[in-house]
Amino acid sequence: MVNMVYIMTETRLVEQPSGKKLEYKIIAVNKAGDGEPSNTEMVVL
Repeated sequence: MVNMVYIMTETRLVEQPSGKKLEYKIIAVNKAGDGEPSNTEMVVL
């Protein structure tokens, strides 16, 4: 049996510049330290 605890959070980014290429990465931070960055998500708004 595996016990897992997780918390899902959501972030809303507002007032991002339009027409520019933006790159986002997620890094988990907890008691064990910083996790590896997620794959880069690139968007153009």
